[in-house]
Amino acid sequence: MLRAAQKHDQVSAKRWWNVVVFSVGGKKLAARTEDVGGIAPWIEPLPVPSRTPFVGAMLKRDKDVMPVYDLGGRLSRHPEGDTLLCLVARHVDGPMAICIDGVIPSLHNVDVAQILPSKRLDLETLGSFSEEGQDIEIVALQRLGRNRQDYVGS
Repeated sequence: MLRAAQKHDQVSAKRWWNVVVFSVGGKKLAARTEDVGGIAPWIEPLPVPSRTPFVGAMLKRDKDVMPVYDLGGRLSRHPEGDTLLCLVARHVDGPMAICIDGVIPSLHNVDVAQILPSKRLDLETLGSFSEEGQDIEIVALQRLGRNRQDYVGS
């Protein structure tokens, strides 16, 4: 009886992550849903001088003003589509806007046991998972831009 109870607890302890799958320049990426503050139509940002790598503009939406993180530039890709979208990242330093492809993002449940460690050193990720034979990196939106090589030397 005790063994059966332990086995049941192990099965119910299986963890799942809810992720938003989106694309930048045709490359599929994902982010944990709790790290995404929303998806909205892209509006032209205002360029601003900046010493922060991949941040060179600000975006005003309603009462919010957010820095724009150029994820496409970091990945050497250009967002695709007639109407682009804005992914609002819940970053540790506050909300951040990211331009993504015009393809509507989708929600997925990913078994944590299926998430593989990331091999990328050029992007903050939480790992990757496979879907339909394609590896999809889970971007760590909260830490985006916090790699040591992203900081400008003083």
